[in-house]
Amino acid sequence: MKIISIYILIAGCLYFLTKPYKEQIDSMLKSIKISTFDALWLSYIEGMAVGGIIMLIIS
Repeated sequence: MKIISIYILIAGCLYFLTKPYKEQIDSMLKSIKISTFDALWLSYIEGMAVGGIIMLIIS
């Protein structure tokens, strides 16, 4: 449970740290022609990879 809390805390901090750069991130996505749908799937895959790495470290 402690690991999940730390993960959520890190994700929340990253959200607030990157929020001021929202417009720049949106323009980057438009310039490489990635749709919101594709960006969501890429973030899902990244989350699965990071979760797998965390599980490997824990076990």
